[in-house]
Amino acid sequence: MIEPDRIDNFRRLLKYGAGRLPGVVVILTILFLYIPVLVVAYLSVSPSGQPTIPIEEFSLQWYIDVLTDQRFLRALMTSIGLGVFSAIGGTILGLAGAYSLTWSDLSRPIQQAIGVIISLPLFVPTVVLAFGIGVTAGHIGIGFGLVPVAVGHLFWVLPFTTFLIAARYAELDIQLQAAARDLGATEWTVFRTVTLPLLRPAIIASALFAFALSFNEFLITFFLAGSGITTVPLEIFGKVRVGAVAFLNAASVLVLAVSAVLAGVASTFRRPI
Repeated sequence: MIEPDRIDNFRRLLKYGAGRLPGVVVILTILFLYIPVLVVAYLSVSPSGQPTIPIEEFSLQWYIDVLTDQRFLRALMTSIGLGVFSAIGGTILGLAGAYSLTWSDLSRPIQQAIGVIISLPLFVPTVVLAFGIGVTAGHIGIGFGLVPVAVGHLFWVLPFTTFLIAARYAELDIQLQAAARDLGATEWTVFRTVTLPLLRPAIIASALFAFALSFNEFLITFFLAGSGITTVPLEIFGKVRVGAVAFLNAASVLVLAVSAVLAGVASTFRRPI
């Protein structure tokens, strides 16, 4: 028979281990995700075209090469343009979609149908989505290029912007809008002076998130861009194919920096009190 003291010690040991397990998992996950990023950042400051660990000296040569490469700069401007378009268009459509899903007078089945349609890009493989847009663009005479890429990015960001804003919409007190109407405010005045300020943090976060998604999107752009359009992800992929390792390291760090800044800015927006 097992002694009671040993049973108690075993229980305490299990409790102690279970309490520490989530922290260990988090640490291992962080290491798994960020050690490769740190390695890339470390190798990016090596002057060698094929850097190895450890590096013997530090240099910003490859960052200068990236920022002075005309093809990369054109790709960067294209990515920024697509990101701005996706941020503005995706947020406007997301705002309309969020209203339809939360506060509209539509019946519940219709709201659910709208939600399913908006969320399709999350469940349909991206390859299928890009192929469908490409086929449609070809049939209506647009072909490949900037327009179908922009449409593809808009489709891709729409679920994220819609559900992000919808989550905030669902938290708002509808009595505030009702009180404003009772005081004689028009629907536009209610939206502009009451609803919009309350939604502003979610709208800004939605725009930043849409920009980041568009800026880093590769597969849709790869299928729809054709030969005349290049973005930062496409340019990085092209460098991978030719084995430009050092250039890739610096370019990857710059892209990560842009994404980190966007995530940091988005995280500063808090729910209004």
